[in-house]
Amino acid sequence: MAQIVPAILEKTKEGFLAKLAKITKLPGVSRIQVDFGDGVFVPNAMLPVSEIEILNPAFHFEAHLMVKEPKDFFDYQLSGFKTLLVHYEAFSNPEGLRQAISAIKSAGLKPGICLKNETPVSVLEGFFPEVEQFQLMGIVPGFQGQPFLENTYQRVAELRKRLPNAIIEVDGGVSLENAKRLAQSGADLLIAGSALLKAPDISIAYEQLTQEIK
Repeated sequence: MAQIVPAILEKTKEGFLAKLAKITKLPGVSRIQVDFGDGVFVPNAMLPVSEIEILNPAFHFEAHLMVKEPKDFFDYQLSGFKTLLVHYEAFSNPEGLRQAISAIKSAGLKPGICLKNETPVSVLEGFFPEVEQFQLMGIVPGFQGQPFLENTYQRVAELRKRLPNAIIEVDGGVSLENAKRLAQSGADLLIAGSALLKAPDISIAYEQLTQEIK
């Protein structure tokens, strides 16, 4: 069954902690994604991992790195992240991405690969089963609250057909209007940021999204 994963995109430590406190109080949440941006790969620079203190090990924290050619991953391990998602497009060639995947594994973390909406999902086949987790962007990465890109449904279905046993995530634009169809298309994890944190009541929003995909 598909799962709703709350996401945090923040520029300040105070803002991060405030959002984290709201999310960790939600009943049933087991996995949380945190966005990181370098202001290069995406125009929006975000809170650096060095400012994040030890995360609660009761949750599975995954880091979404919107970062150009990331190389050093030990700060993420020290903070308590368990999965690191890096962008295929952040590297000048597939070999650079493979080196990053190896470095992530050396840090004791699980690697995942993200794809922008315009990149064909077929490029991911060459990385499975070395990498089992793949994230497809439903928006242009860098900012929350953007309109959902409608071709995401087809991209999820295509990737599921190509890699039946992969873990497939969708990040960006997840809402009550599309969550059920995304799950039916083959998504395992639906990353929800604005749909939760900009809702009048985060608890009600989370419950509605969860019920929508059951």
